[in-house]
Amino acid sequence: MKKGIYLVADPSIDREFLLNQIEKALQGGLVAVQLWNQWKGVANPLEVIQEVHQLTQKAKVPLYLNEGLNYLKYRCFDGIHLDAPTEQLMDFRRQRPDLRWGVTCSNDVEVLKWADYHSLDYVSYCSVFSSKTATSCDLVTPTTIAHTRNFYRGKVYLAGGITESTLPSILELPFDGIALVSAIMEAENPTHAVSTFSQLLNQPNYDKEFLI
Repeated sequence: MKKGIYLVADPSIDREFLLNQIEKALQGGLVAVQLWNQWKGVANPLEVIQEVHQLTQKAKVPLYLNEGLNYLKYRCFDGIHLDAPTEQLMDFRRQRPDLRWGVTCSNDVEVLKWADYHSLDYVSYCSVFSSKTATSCDLVTPTTIAHTRNFYRGKVYLAGGITESTLPSILELPFDGIALVSAIMEAENPTHAVSTFSQLLNQPNYDKEFLI
């Protein structure tokens, strides 16, 4: 199974730059895009979401909103990424049965069990390495990641501090892709950055499925 790259972007940065970087990154072959719940200084968040969604729709890639529960009545996104489990998930799903769902997890297997019980589409481990963009996350141990399939059957993404130099140390762990922020959003050529990470992720020695 080919591993993919999930882009997480800060929507509060310059809009033209945001859209340009996302559009170029999509050309490199992303599997998903997420907009952080970071709207300070943004006059019209919905307009930004709609513009990003136009790009992701064209590329046939899902757009997730981080903690985007205030936008459930709108149709300009495809999923919601939760920072933590919520008891109201069933109510939210009844409102929007079309949405995909993901959740951040760390070393607490109870979150994995919750995600599996509710058939969430994916979990994202944060943070795998120290990172300037994952300051609120505890470091996740390789052992925790290695035992994921004992508790959860959906897709697994790794996030936080992943670079070309740190990536080799996690390639033998069971996961489906990586979530990147600055490695793409700060790249001079986001298309090339995505392509490079994709090649590193899917080297012949590591491109294999892990048993559930």
